Amino acid sequence: MRRPRYGYLVEKATQAAVAAIEVYNKPGFKYREETFAILMLNAWELLLKARILKANRNKLRSIEVWEPKVTKTGKGKRLAPKKNRAGNTMTIGVLPGANIVRQYAQDSIDDHAIENISLLMEIRDNAIHFHNVGRDLHKRVQEVGAAALRNFAFAARKWFDCDLSQYQFALMPVAFETPAGVIQTVFGDDTKGAAGKLAKLLADQERKFPFEAAKPFNVGVEVELRFVRNSNAQAMPVIVSPNDPNAIRVTLSEEDMLKRYPWDYRTLCKALRKTPNFKENERFHKLRRPLEDDPRFCRVRLLDPRNKKSSKQRFYSPAILDEIVKHYV
Repeated sequence: MRRPRYGYLVEKATQAAVAAIEVYNKPGFKYREETFAILMLNAWELLLKARILKANRNKLRSIEVWEPKVTKTGKGKRLAPKKNRAGNTMTIGVLPGANIVRQYAQDSIDDHAIENISLLMEIRDNAIHFHNVGRDLHKRVQEVGAAALRNFAFAARKWFDCDLSQYQFALMPVAFETPAGVIQTVFGDDTKGAAGKLAKLLADQERKFPFEAAKPFNVGVEVELRFVRNSNAQAMPVIVSPNDPNAIRVTLSEEDMLKRYPWDYRTLCKALRKTPNFKENERFHKLRRPLEDDPRFCRVRLLDPRNKKSSKQRFYSPAILDEIVKHYV
């Protein structure tokens, strides 16, 4: 049986998305974010056209651009397909296609998906008009790009029952580098301004459309870098030691500390009360005290960081919960 016309577009869309991932994940590739945005937009445009064709029984006119026919007296009421310089009929772009699918009662897309596509277009437009994404924007672009892949995979599966798990849709984590770069342009005095404008747009839209794991479409995803214990001999060692010259330097801000160690003593005890047989007694204190010397589970912070003689308070990582609970269960 002959494959429907939209099936060819689905295949091309998938290959464009795979190419976007392959380019992005290449080590040392200097045009990574820009190329990813261009290829990912191409993938989305093909997938949206396939969805429109499927809804219109594979009629090509549903994705073609038609306009009033020009006559000797001007534009008439009759429509004719718009041609490009080669004489081929032009088809709709990615945003017009997205807005058409947005109107469908079933298997449509929402404002989050459209906003994600719009941000990809901003990245692409900045790239091809003399702006190159610098290191300070790697994380923002990755958040938008990862959401674009997530949205694309969901739509392909929902619309065409196309399972893309075999392609391992994932972007490499943020590299170990300081965010010191800026968008560089051919205009020397516009470098800082260009970086600020694009970074602000991405950040503002991600705040306006916060990530929700339960939603099928998102504008951006949260990218977080964590160091975890690993017994693998090939794993990269991260040593928390101020005196070791070979240790990897890791700087934590006050905000980072609060994220990693959010619990005070009362919060820890409240979480433990859900554990059967737990009591805030001497047994608990004997279990807790040795763990407080382990930086994985506890940090001591000055209430006034500017004063070394200030009162101190212990803050705990939620990871300490498992270490204590295993002695009760």
